[in-house]
Amino acid sequence: MTDPCYDNATTRITNTDSIWNQFCSHCSESCSAIDFTITTSSVLAPSLTQIYQTKTFVENSGIPLPTNWSETWMSEIENNYVGLDVVCETFRVETYTEDATISGVDLLSNIGGLTGLWIGISFLSIMEFVEMLYRLIRYHCYVIKMRKRSEITINEEL
Repeated sequence: MTDPCYDNATTRITNTDSIWNQFCSHCSESCSAIDFTITTSSVLAPSLTQIYQTKTFVENSGIPLPTNWSETWMSEIENNYVGLDVVCETFRVETYTEDATISGVDLLSNIGGLTGLWIGISFLSIMEFVEMLYRLIRYHCYVIKMRKRSEITINEEL
């Protein structure tokens, strides 16, 4: 940890794309970053190279101009307009990625747990429902069987 050679080698490997791709292509970072840091600066008026473009723009834009515009246009622009330079400070980009690590057993467990928690269905409840259906079907079969017997009995008496 105290030997600077390891730190220098790590820095060289991570900053050199050809070395990284050749020897560490399977070693991807778990996260990367996207930073668009912007530093803005403003000055009192557009620069001398831009002041003539600003004059042309103002004259063609339909903005009401003072009557003495042709004599005072430079001071009007300096007093009423601001030059703004936006400069990109860095090209560093961060990307956050996630990999799904759920197996079939985990999925089944999650579905069962959430179903039991939110809907209130458990294995015992499902078995009670199946038993209720069985008893209803059995009762209806019994009723149909009894009707047939009573019809046979009535037909024999006649």
